[in-house]
Amino acid sequence: MRNVRAFRLALLVIVAALCMSAMCAPDLEVASALPGMTDLAVFLVGLAIGCYGTIVGIGGGPLLVPILHFIHRWPTEDVVASSLFVVFLNAMSGSAGYAAQKRIDVKGALVLSLAAMPGAVLSGFVHHLWSVPSFDVIFGVFLLALAAYTLLRVDSLGRSVPGGRRRRGLRHILIVDAFKEKHDFYSDQNLGISINLILGFLAGFLGIGGGVLQVPILVFLLGYPIHIATATSHFVTMLTSAFALAPNVFLGNVHFQSVTWLGLGVVFGAQVGAKLAPRLRSKAILYLFCCILVAFAVRLFLY
Repeated sequence: MRNVRAFRLALLVIVAALCMSAMCAPDLEVASALPGMTDLAVFLVGLAIGCYGTIVGIGGGPLLVPILHFIHRWPTEDVVASSLFVVFLNAMSGSAGYAAQKRIDVKGALVLSLAAMPGAVLSGFVHHLWSVPSFDVIFGVFLLALAAYTLLRVDSLGRSVPGGRRRRGLRHILIVDAFKEKHDFYSDQNLGISINLILGFLAGFLGIGGGVLQVPILVFLLGYPIHIATATSHFVTMLTSAFALAPNVFLGNVHFQSVTWLGLGVVFGAQVGAKLAPRLRSKAILYLFCCILVAFAVRLFLY
């Protein structure tokens, strides 16, 4: 309960700060950069992204990067940095909701986040030094392949190693959530650590927070039930995006005022998404997730 209260208190502080920023700077860049794009419209866009991103456990980065790119004509590193800030707000808000539902594997999430930290921090310093045009295309093809793989594996949900049998080298996880639903399974934590050593850099470099890759890793490689995977992924995304955001704040790449209304939208949208997620079936969440993979791949091809 203390962790949940701390989450909520921090969330209230952030919301208050964003509201003060919005009131003190009503004529933000974001309202005038695109004709007809009012503060309310930007807030509603953020609300939708926050809700969707929380349901599928990705933080919304794949949608935020192209939106910020088209609304503003900032340098790429500024778009990525500002996206990471909004992703952090979304993930923090969603994590507060999921913490109340007791669906986050906190111990596993902390280990995965620490593994991702070096790459996430490094990405903020090298982003402006690395420009490989073909990388976007290659990664876009990879995401399409991942979407196809996810669709083909949908029927394999629930086939993770049951908690009744101990397996050498696997971590036993037992979670009883706020809905009295029991999640008992084993997971290969060492594999997760190895993958997140690389994933941390990609999360920061692309400005996506990492959830777009974290969810299929947790579900198909580490054996997490989908609802625990999305909640845990959101918590990992919050920490990873914070690590990746730190050097960008130091370098002055984050346009805090310009994303105030978007930030407010994702904070409230994430709360809505956390409420809706338990009502959705596991397969529905994965289908929504595949949609974002395809959208992000298209963004990479065109951006």
